[in-house]
Amino acid sequence: MSDREPLRILQVSDAYYPFPGGVSEHMHYLSLYLRERGHRVTILTADYGSGTAERDVVRIGRVRILPPLKAFNMTQLTVTFEPGLHLKVRDFLRRNEFDVVHTHGPLAPNLPHLALHYSRSANVATFHTTFVGFNWHKLGKFLFRADSRKIDCFIGVSEVALDVLRRHYRGKMRVIPNGIDIERFSPSVEPEPDILRLSGIKILYVGRMEPRKGFPYLLRAFEMLVPRHDLQLIAVGSGVEEHRYREMVPPHLKERVHFFGFAPPQRLPRLYRSADIFTSPAVGGETFGIVLLEAMASAIPVVASDIPGYREVLTEGKEGLFADVRDSAHYAHKLEILVRDKQLRKKMGKAGREKALSYSWEEIAARMEDVYREILEQRRLLRSLKGKERRR
Repeated sequence: MSDREPLRILQVSDAYYPFPGGVSEHMHYLSLYLRERGHRVTILTADYGSGTAERDVVRIGRVRILPPLKAFNMTQLTVTFEPGLHLKVRDFLRRNEFDVVHTHGPLAPNLPHLALHYSRSANVATFHTTFVGFNWHKLGKFLFRADSRKIDCFIGVSEVALDVLRRHYRGKMRVIPNGIDIERFSPSVEPEPDILRLSGIKILYVGRMEPRKGFPYLLRAFEMLVPRHDLQLIAVGSGVEEHRYREMVPPHLKERVHFFGFAPPQRLPRLYRSADIFTSPAVGGETFGIVLLEAMASAIPVVASDIPGYREVLTEGKEGLFADVRDSAHYAHKLEILVRDKQLRKKMGKAGREKALSYSWEEIAARMEDVYREILEQRRLLRSLKGKERRR
């Protein structure tokens, strides 16, 4: 196969639009920019019941969204189920030829695993997850050992993501981070007038309303700051804990805490540009921090929880600050540093934008294509060697 020849690529994940989150964004943009490079990309995912036909998206099986559980990384888990699902996946892969099957988190009982199991193509697997508490791969390495050996390259979105794999699996491993659409998230985006009309400094939270994302820690730190500063908290995201979090807001903060619920993709960049400070108090399970990168691309300074995945993106004192979010006083102190210093906010916002430029999806798609072609060439050479051995 020539290096210039377009590839037929299948991307597979249970999580995809309309389900919000980093995996959905990753799949969408990686596919989009691979297509811009001339490749044919199909997405195989679950049916979320929208009933809308989408070009190059195939939906098999109905999705079940499980509530956050400790055994499932304290996050919502998408599981695709349907009687005879494995046969439908098998038949789909038999009817269609792909050069590369690219699964996302396939070493679990999910749709990507079925695609990997029945794949007759080169196989790339991206892993987006680290774990809060129990590392699933301690069990998965026994249940999925045979299929794990079919993976030509394990890809982690960060070193943190690969660290949870290295102790349990063998094979080629690479880090290719999440990307960012630097035109969609940009300082040139117009902010939302309704938010700009609010008084004071606007602090923005974007994330699912679930325990792992740590919203209650932000609420407590915010409450400590309000007596000293004119502040507004903009909370963007939905989830199983949203109703409870709304009820947690003390009466004297009701006019200062604004819940926006789920924000559609076209609105999200405007929300970032409406803020003075972005913060993410996630307590773990983050391998990269795509929301940090979205804020940085929007030239907004960041205060983030001090966890390994976020340290892969943010540099302390340059694009933002780290906080011990479980310590409300420490978290409030780090937020207050930026609340008090407008020039520091501008300086960190500018540094964040400059850093985000190196994560453009054009660059990420090019790096992924290099991996695809490398493993295809290795498979071609291996077939050639085996053919020579048989002829001896």
